Amino acid sequence: MKTWGRYLEVGLTSFLIFAFLNSPIMAGKSGFNTAIAAQAQTVEQEEAQNGQKVNDPYEHFNREVFDFNDHLYFWVLKPLARVYSAFLPTDFRESIRNGFHNLVFPSRFINFVLQGKGEYAANEVARFLINSTLGFAGLFDFAQTQFRLENHESDFGQTLARWGVGSGPFLIIPGLGPSNPRDFFGFGVDSVMDPLFWLPGAWYVSFSAESGKFVNRTSLEIGRYEELKKASLDPYIAMRDAYIQYRAHISE
Repeated sequence: MKTWGRYLEVGLTSFLIFAFLNSPIMAGKSGFNTAIAAQAQTVEQEEAQNGQKVNDPYEHFNREVFDFNDHLYFWVLKPLARVYSAFLPTDFRESIRNGFHNLVFPSRFINFVLQGKGEYAANEVARFLINSTLGFAGLFDFAQTQFRLENHESDFGQTLARWGVGSGPFLIIPGLGPSNPRDFFGFGVDSVMDPLFWLPGAWYVSFSAESGKFVNRTSLEIGRYEELKKASLDPYIAMRDAYIQYRAHISE
């Protein structure tokens, strides 16, 4: 079990790094969604599963963007994340990820309220208060480890789905990954609700902070996209179907 001394050591060091990542020094954002790859390892084509046609009328264009994102990941984001992770132990990088996640509390809370999920909204408030104080500005998830308050994600794309808005055709967004018109619009709304968006100063201040967040997150997820490509005859199909099924599941 980690001692309080270790928490303090990791907390203080991570806080300094966290502050650095919020500075204009960090630049070069790339938001390739490697998290989706974890959902895609065992997914087959949706057509084969239920005989239904996937709404992908722009498949040719999407495949071109998929290839672009693939090169972006292997040539830019992954090497950058490897260099970054070489200087920081996993404990620190996980704490930094927790800190960034804690900052996005307003978006999750507002979306839970708009979805009529009062219990989740209250849970989010409790988690934020605990992690912002006992958790060293959110660098440690004490709400979950000490108080058993589980984390629940929410975004404006889910809110729109809750309101009956259809997803529309599948899209691959350059630099961002799999999406659709509803979720892409929701991404824009969530971005505005992110406190990093409102950092004072020039545009590159918030841009560099977001860059640090994505590089840090990617450093903890290296290997997931590689597993997707290794396990799939067609990585594009695997990622597409995984994304569609994942979004349908969390929007229920």
